[in-house]
Amino acid sequence: MTARSQLAEWPLPAFQLNNSFAVVDQSEEAQQIFGKTTDFLMLLDEGSRGKAQRLLKQPGDNGAVELNFITAQGLLLADVYFRWDSEFALNVVMVPKDDKIAAISTQLLRLRGRLRETDYELLQEKERADALLEKVRKLSAPCIKIGGGYVLIPLFGDLDLDKVEAIRPYVIDYIYQYGGETVVLDLTAMGTVTQDGVDYLDSLVQTLCVMGIDTIVTGVKPQHAKKMHLLKAELNLRFESSLEAVLNKALAMK
Repeated sequence: MTARSQLAEWPLPAFQLNNSFAVVDQSEEAQQIFGKTTDFLMLLDEGSRGKAQRLLKQPGDNGAVELNFITAQGLLLADVYFRWDSEFALNVVMVPKDDKIAAISTQLLRLRGRLRETDYELLQEKERADALLEKVRKLSAPCIKIGGGYVLIPLFGDLDLDKVEAIRPYVIDYIYQYGGETVVLDLTAMGTVTQDGVDYLDSLVQTLCVMGIDTIVTGVKPQHAKKMHLLKAELNLRFESSLEAVLNKALAMK
């Protein structure tokens, strides 16, 4: 007949340990929280293990030692009362702290996990931002093949530094892939034109020129002309008042 455990009916989590902190016996309450275990120190979080090894080694009756235990639900903070019955037998009783403290400890564990996930989430956010930027580029300056080696790029919104920087890589890549010979920049739908925008447009046109691509500008409004005329003088651009005339020429070359 198997002898009944001396700790079986204890109302609190309790353990009997040897002098190496191996579990010799445990109460049913302890088993419900931790399951059947053989190593008391492995029930503690890393910060409490050294503390337990140091303080529980002291002989005789002692006051409570506050330790953090690891459970399936998270960290459990408890006051631990202990007594050495002999140099080989240590009795330990746990008195769990308020549930609110345990809940806070659990939240801290979750926060640690979230911090590990932060880098991955930032990477996902960057990928989403890059995808949105690509959509902005295509909507702000769609490239339309109109035949005869012509590519029409109608510009929308304000012509500023941010706009030209956003569309520049997309425009150059598209024209290179298509093998365009003449780019028609239509400014009919443009709003405000800033000097920075004109300067960056100048840079875009020079890049196209190096690629052997001609540039025609149409749809220049009177309020934009003062800023745009410098481009004509420096780059010998062609300015056309009518997009229709350019399109007719492109269609005739198909």
